[in-house]
Amino acid sequence: MDCEIQHLDRNIRYRILIINGEQYILDMERSVWKIIFPILFWLIPSPVFKVEDQDIVEQLKTAKKEKKESSWIISLGGFGYAIGILLAPLMDYFNIPSSPLINIILLILVLFLTAFLYFSISHQRKRKLYNIVALEGLPRNQLRIQPSSTKHVFKFIAAYTFLIGFIILGFGTYIDTGNIAILMISSGFFFLLLLANRPTVDEGHTTVKFKDYEKAV
Repeated sequence: MDCEIQHLDRNIRYRILIINGEQYILDMERSVWKIIFPILFWLIPSPVFKVEDQDIVEQLKTAKKEKKESSWIISLGGFGYAIGILLAPLMDYFNIPSSPLINIILLILVLFLTAFLYFSISHQRKRKLYNIVALEGLPRNQLRIQPSSTKHVFKFIAAYTFLIGFIILGFGTYIDTGNIAILMISSGFFFLLLLANRPTVDEGHTTVKFKDYEKAV
């Protein structure tokens, strides 16, 4: 089935799916597994919530504002990369003598704080949507989202793999050297990794398949 995907007003957690003239809300962060492994959006069904009140839909979707927020995320990644390049000649000054065990403990703490920040922001986005409509009060269906193209799949997998490799290399280097700058930069890219599922269901047209077509339509 053909599906048009639209963004919400300054809320990158959700998508509006328009299928056969009917409108559904998709929560991109409802499953922790799909945050960690975004490709699961294309492999297993996701819950969607049907919105029948057009006034609610109009309050939720403003594509242009969402694009600005997406651009901000991309700019943040570029800024982090630029800072890393500028700090490269000064890296030795950030080396703090400590044992690998202490570095591992500090790394775990930083990962926890980064994840806490991410989920705190995620909760704020959820609260913003629930101020307009509570998803649990809407009819629920399950559907599988197809990628928009094979090229899109390969580009996403390549970028996602590169990002994971960069983060693992950064954290490994920090454990070995104790360089705080490397820890900070790698943590920033880890935060971006938690946002990596967004391109799997990006604005545009794609194909979806309801898990139980008869009930869905």
